[in-house]
Amino acid sequence: MLPLGMAALALPLCGAPTASQASAASSGRVALPPAADALLKAGDYAGLQRMLVQELGKDAAALSPDQAQALHLATVLEVIRVTSPEVMAEMHKNPKHAKFLQAFLQDQPWMELYLGAGLVPFKTDVGLAILSDIWNKDGSSSDFGKYKSLACGLASVWGGGETAPSPRLQSMPRTQHNPLWRYEFFKKQAKAGKLYPGFYNLRPWEIRFLVAIPQQDWNDQSLAWCAENFNMPWNRYNGACWAGPYTDPSAFGDGIQGPYFYVPWGDESEAERTKKNGGVCGGLSHLGAFAAMSRGVPAYTVGQPGHCAYAIRLGRGKWIGGFGGPDGGMHNSIFGNQAPTSYLLMENVFADDAKADAGYRHAVVARAQEAAGDRKAAIASWQKALAQVPLHPHFRAELHRLMQLDGATPEQMYDYAIEVLPKYRGNGFAACDAFAELEKAMLPKLSEEKRLAWFDKVHSCIASTPSSWAVKMSEGKPSLLQRQMDLLQSDDAKAKLLASIFANHMREGDGTNFGQALEWGVKELVGKDKADVFATAFAEAAASSAPATGGADAEEKNKKMREAYRKAIVAAEAARSIPAFQALSQAAEKFNTVKEGAVTTTLPGTLEPPTGMIRFSSTCGYDTAEAHRDILTPQGGKVHWDKEKNPTAIAELKEGTDNLSGVIVRKANGNEWRMKKAKLFTSSDGATWFPLAETNDMPKEWVVEAKPGTKAKWVRLEFANEGNGEFAHISHFLIYKR
Repeated sequence: MLPLGMAALALPLCGAPTASQASAASSGRVALPPAADALLKAGDYAGLQRMLVQELGKDAAALSPDQAQALHLATVLEVIRVTSPEVMAEMHKNPKHAKFLQAFLQDQPWMELYLGAGLVPFKTDVGLAILSDIWNKDGSSSDFGKYKSLACGLASVWGGGETAPSPRLQSMPRTQHNPLWRYEFFKKQAKAGKLYPGFYNLRPWEIRFLVAIPQQDWNDQSLAWCAENFNMPWNRYNGACWAGPYTDPSAFGDGIQGPYFYVPWGDESEAERTKKNGGVCGGLSHLGAFAAMSRGVPAYTVGQPGHCAYAIRLGRGKWIGGFGGPDGGMHNSIFGNQAPTSYLLMENVFADDAKADAGYRHAVVARAQEAAGDRKAAIASWQKALAQVPLHPHFRAELHRLMQLDGATPEQMYDYAIEVLPKYRGNGFAACDAFAELEKAMLPKLSEEKRLAWFDKVHSCIASTPSSWAVKMSEGKPSLLQRQMDLLQSDDAKAKLLASIFANHMREGDGTNFGQALEWGVKELVGKDKADVFATAFAEAAASSAPATGGADAEEKNKKMREAYRKAIVAAEAARSIPAFQALSQAAEKFNTVKEGAVTTTLPGTLEPPTGMIRFSSTCGYDTAEAHRDILTPQGGKVHWDKEKNPTAIAELKEGTDNLSGVIVRKANGNEWRMKKAKLFTSSDGATWFPLAETNDMPKEWVVEAKPGTKAKWVRLEFANEGNGEFAHISHFLIYKR
């Protein structure tokens, strides 16, 4: 086995950098050895690369980040590797770039900032060309050292990266998306004290979320306009999107998806015309994000199914959503683009500056050792890098690659993986990505017993992870659950796996992952004549996850099953899975004893059948989840919210309607005084809500008629309680359509 032992409300004010920060940013110029310097001046980067490999390879096993000269040479070698000697030689033909490269490659801390930005421009001149342009324009300034982090962040975000190579600058018009302009803009804003208080503490990986990506984003003009027209408390920019009206169609009747919506205001920036004339989720989310970034608050826009949103960052690890964010497909990211997995992993990897720096130093040493042919020394250095930043996905991938090249057996891989996996608690989906390639080499050659043990550990890790509708075990081609199931042969083993999955997610988490597993099981097993496998797994999970009571008779078993179904139904609701909600509600019907009585009124049109689902902001020990589906039916069911200020129910129609007739909400019997102030909303995308009705004294049966032509796929009921909140309970939520 490998040696694993190595294994608030104040206006924005930009504070000055500390003396230590300024010193660290400006120090580090070290002369290269004469032979290396001669090759650099000659622009022979291939020759320089060969010389550095030869020099560092004299005693590769002894290389260490503690050796200043060796670290400097290894860092230069890594810059040449990621950029490529051919690209650098071509750059060198430009006298301005040649002068910059001679200065840059002698400044080890600046190279380290560049390489440590998370994604480094790969086999392209984009990153170094941006740094060169900035250096040639501002490098002689006395305060340039304070802004090297800003320069590196711009170079990184403009140039893609080795895991996502995508040169940006070459395809973007410099008059519209100019990294040099953005450098000067943010420096000017900082010196004027107009940025978020922590600007000077931001590292390049954080700057990436401040300067805006050049593709899929608005241009420089919008950034400048936002800086002049927004000045909010820095922690309130998650609401900046609402500075513009939600508008579709325009005042001239043009739809937002057509080519003419903004034509009358073509000379204005995207930001100005959106704030003045409105837009829908995409434009408003960009407005909020650009307003935040223009004032130094990191932000990103995010794509969601049928919706766009954004997020802002209040501090390390503190992302909050705007307009329905922060989860979904991030338009700007470092480690994958699916939030929350991506930003949770990023914040974990870079949480400690000193450890992140130490990790990257070991990484450049590992690269040099491998280039010199000492694979075992490189493996040891990657382990040292991961001891500093255990979850860094690029470092972990390099270690796994070398382990396989070095001949690690499936059993050694398994022992290593079992030891490392607990480090990923809280980042379980990142663990799935990190071990995906190793699993391909390891699992097919292990016993079925060990495969099951590995899957159990993986799901224990996932269950510890903040869940989201945007990250699903049950999606993908193939999905995580399908990949695992495909590695098992017998129905008995598949039932054991499913029971393990159910039990792990039943014991821990908010129910979303449990609901996804249930949805997958209903679709892939119940729907394909494997209902017995699903039933066996569910019963086993229910028994193993329920607290011990000492009883084993039929009544006790029924009690455990009823509690398991209640958890399962709530989990299906959290996962927003109509198939799982329907299948589990049907199976749990035998436990449903709620009898609230029928409504006494009706509405024109037809009652929407209970083929969709309903979910709630909370439940409590008094709740009977087996009766939730019946809330959508004339005979009625029941939900019992926990104490909260705004108990909320959202009914989702299976198909939606273009002509809602109305809604009837009935209070459950008893303690009806608890529900007085209430509001109803409708939505066609599940994120943008429009008021339908409200009351300050809700009757027993609240009957609301909708205007003709009201569209709805979702209908939301929201109560408003005083003080610290109160329980709430309803028996009917009936939706009619014309």
